Amino acid sequence: MNNFNVIFCTILFLCLSCKKEDASPEVSPLTTYKDVDFTGYFKRTTGIVAADAAVSIPMNNGKSLWLFGDSYIDNYDPLTKTVPCLFQVRNSGLLMGIKDPESFPVTLLGTGTPKSYLEFGTNTSYWFWPGAGYQQGDTAYIFQSRIRSTGTSGGFGFEEVDSQYVAKIRTSDMTKVFYINLGMKKKISFTNGVVKSDGFCYVYGIRDNGLGRDLMVARYPENNIYADWEYRGNTGWAKDINACVKIHSEFTSSFHIVKVESKYVLITTQFSAGCDQGKEIYSYTSENPFGPFSNKKTVWILNDTLQGHLPFFYLAYAHPEYDNGKKELLITYCINGYGTCVASCKNNRLDPDVYRPRAIRVPYALIGI
Repeated sequence: MNNFNVIFCTILFLCLSCKKEDASPEVSPLTTYKDVDFTGYFKRTTGIVAADAAVSIPMNNGKSLWLFGDSYIDNYDPLTKTVPCLFQVRNSGLLMGIKDPESFPVTLLGTGTPKSYLEFGTNTSYWFWPGAGYQQGDTAYIFQSRIRSTGTSGGFGFEEVDSQYVAKIRTSDMTKVFYINLGMKKKISFTNGVVKSDGFCYVYGIRDNGLGRDLMVARYPENNIYADWEYRGNTGWAKDINACVKIHSEFTSSFHIVKVESKYVLITTQFSAGCDQGKEIYSYTSENPFGPFSNKKTVWILNDTLQGHLPFFYLAYAHPEYDNGKKELLITYCINGYGTCVASCKNNRLDPDVYRPRAIRVPYALIGI
């Protein structure tokens, strides 16, 4: 490709990325576009009405287990098209078809108070936010962040507990959840990706470095999560977690790693806070599960404006199982209102669309696959 074509494709990509969400984009081989149909699957009026996170775990029964964080459940008012401003549960699940996502979606909740799908104990000052997971045999394993309230006011009155919990769910009965506590992990939260390769499960986590997040990776035999973990260090794999070193760093909290064909793909986002801060989603690739991750690409520029303002956005996750046959990777990201720029909560009611995931399709060729 000559220099003129490179410049032309770059300009075309940037222009189309800035179109409004309800536009019908012209798709070229190197153009990311909003998947309006898949975004529409999250615009539900029963069950899970709105939520964030949206991580998926493909099952061997033709469905994916979608997991969400703070969720609004069955509280949609069709007259005002709103929900109460406060969500009801800290996490929820949704079984969605892979070939036909609209086929009989099933909302999964717990039996406690509140009815969070993933819950351990009765102390409501503690809760789980779900992360990445995988299926092994007849069991789904879900890595989770254990969160506790700090008692301070505002939207960030919480902190993560340094204890790695994993939910175990028999796929024959998705309502029964059991828990493993793998102990302290030196404040590394292993929730950012799980990839099976060469007989191992590679599990990815992040740790706060004061100026952003460091990405780490560990592994264990794919058929035995209870085996001694190995951690990637400077000289290879070690069973001592103190040897674990970063394989990537960025000023963001959004990291997700998947394998697409023969490449390991890292998805991150520009730092975002409040409103009008951050709008880009990035990809990196590697030949190895432990990096290095390079070939950085800007794969999407947010166009979810409201009254001319950009939202607070985060948690870009890839979903390779949703293959549309066009070599395009499905990626979702979450928005969480428009901060002080545009008031989302009015008269204790909220438009749920300001708290629903968005879906985009990224050509493999753009990522470098």
